[in-house]
Amino acid sequence: MKKIWLTILILILAVALVAGCGGPAQQSQQGSSSNNTSGTSTPAKDSIVIALQGEPTTLDPQYPDDGNMRAVTDNVFERLLELDGKTLEPKPGLATDIKAVDSTTWQLTLREGVKFHNGDPFTAEDAVFSIKRIIDPAYKSQIAGNFSTIKDAKVVDAKTIQIITDGPDPILPKRLTKLDIVDKKYVEANPDKVATAPVGTGPYQVESWNRGVDIKIKAFDGYWGNKPAIKAATYRFIQEGSTRLSALKAGEIDLAVNMLPEYVDQLPEYKTSDGIEFTFLRFNTLRGPMKNKLIRQAACYAIDRDTLAKSLFMGYANVAQGQMAKPGYFGFNDSLKPYPYDPEKAKQLLKEAGYNGEVIQLVSERGRWLKDGELSEAVASMLTDAGFNVKLTFLSWQEWLDTLFNVEKAPDIMFSSNGNELFDMDRFYQAIIKTGGPQSTYSNPEIDKKITEARNEMDTQKRLQLYKELSQAVYDDPFGIPLLNLKDIYGMSKNLDWEPRQDSRITVYEMKLK
Repeated sequence: MKKIWLTILILILAVALVAGCGGPAQQSQQGSSSNNTSGTSTPAKDSIVIALQGEPTTLDPQYPDDGNMRAVTDNVFERLLELDGKTLEPKPGLATDIKAVDSTTWQLTLREGVKFHNGDPFTAEDAVFSIKRIIDPAYKSQIAGNFSTIKDAKVVDAKTIQIITDGPDPILPKRLTKLDIVDKKYVEANPDKVATAPVGTGPYQVESWNRGVDIKIKAFDGYWGNKPAIKAATYRFIQEGSTRLSALKAGEIDLAVNMLPEYVDQLPEYKTSDGIEFTFLRFNTLRGPMKNKLIRQAACYAIDRDTLAKSLFMGYANVAQGQMAKPGYFGFNDSLKPYPYDPEKAKQLLKEAGYNGEVIQLVSERGRWLKDGELSEAVASMLTDAGFNVKLTFLSWQEWLDTLFNVEKAPDIMFSSNGNELFDMDRFYQAIIKTGGPQSTYSNPEIDKKITEARNEMDTQKRLQLYKELSQAVYDDPFGIPLLNLKDIYGMSKNLDWEPRQDSRITVYEMKLK
């Protein structure tokens, strides 16, 4: 297997040479960079083409945890509160004001004069319906964990609603920046159309979805806010990075996500941001070989994260500091460091654990995140080198999503990535660590108790200390392996003016054409 890992590195180098890259990128990883090489300028126009790495599974914004979908729906739907792309703080959205009435009740004043794309007025009933829909267990939203503190919502008057939580929730305003508002009458009357012909209040409305080909959106004439400069956008689904590169160079597209580091020097222009995605391996600690703590610790010592960041991602990734967070996230523990790369220590732990070479299932996908397939192959190779008997299986995107959330059928190890748009560790612990969380294959009553305590703690310093204790606990008793924080690399045409956001949202309404 070691030969396989070496082969992967050789192939990466070959791609870099073909791309004319000539070695690891040395540009600043912050802000933006620009090349004036082989790009083809496009004539002035008022529409753009965006290349996604995959096709959305649905356009119902309240159901899936699907980044391809969000790239579209973030422009079609709005939230009661929006997240500022620079400060990452909540700001007015469909609600103009929010205040705490008491420790469990929040009151919001709704914006007037807002219409849905079908002409329906936005009402307090729509806001309450949207909240109740996403927390309804029967709806089985994959992102319901973000809103699990919400117990109820009710209409106060035509422009006022209240949200009731099951306890003090200091980050409810941030949660609301993730909750898309849908049209109550439309959803109830057209349950089968919501996923394909959605109706929001955003600056763009969906014009068409040609399955397997593209999705088109156009500016909504009745939008209440500032009119966007871009009048229309087409999303194309191009999985291969080389094809996205060719399309950019040919002037066929204006923006491409997840560009390979090897291609940066060939892009007409590119911009980067730190990104929110943390790749990680999730252990099934509930059953099978990974239930053994020593075997899990052995896996942690088997992975050379520094080599992955430098060789596989050419510096466009940072090694996770033993946790699913980076400085700036609320709850980041600056005393934690990643497990050191020590394959001999891993072999020793496997021997102590009595590991007999049984097959370890590693399940992944290919095409959703930057170099996800290559990363999965590399970690499988490193685990094998350390003495694990690994069987790596790639699933389609939909199969992978179904497996991620079906914890009863979880494999021994699952490659995944987590984008924490709340920038608060509550999201991670609720979804992935707490017993019964939508992605959790971990269970520890003492940790569960502390997770709940942290969620309801209104004292900022006490809450921060609780998260530091939690990060140490799941480091010592590994839930999985935090791998890398991936940087976003956007390939752009020279005439597109846009600054990537820290929350990785692809906001057409913030773009301009030069």
